[in-house]
Amino acid sequence: MSTNEARVYFALDGDIDPEEVTNVLEITPSEIRRKGDRMGGRLPKHDSWILSTDKIADDYVDIYELSKEIVDQLKGKKDLVNLARNRFSLTTRLVVVLRIATNDEIPTPAMGFDPEVVRFLGEVGAFIDIDTYRNSP
Repeated sequence: MSTNEARVYFALDGDIDPEEVTNVLEITPSEIRRKGDRMGGRLPKHDSWILSTDKIADDYVDIYELSKEIVDQLKGKKDLVNLARNRFSLTTRLVVVLRIATNDEIPTPAMGFDPEVVRFLGEVGAFIDIDTYRNSP
């Protein structure tokens, strides 16, 4: 039986060495992506510094909670995020990766962002990207 799966991550993207972003933010990323390194058959178009939640696989998935989990880790570093963004000409984004169960008996995920998350994203010039997929049995 399929279930819902989700993760949320915050990324700083650009033509940079992600280690430089780590040095500015003083946070170890969950993942880094390097331009040109093959990832699952795709080639990233830029370098990325990524801070991610764990992947959740459950009938009930709450995007409000996952996005707040990421922002709670970063909100005290808002000025440093902006410093890195401006110094290295980076793009900031919050990404929701969501696989939705096709079984009608499983509830759809709770999808939204609380005011604190929206405020933080605005203050660091981030956009929201939501990637949705069907999670078939």
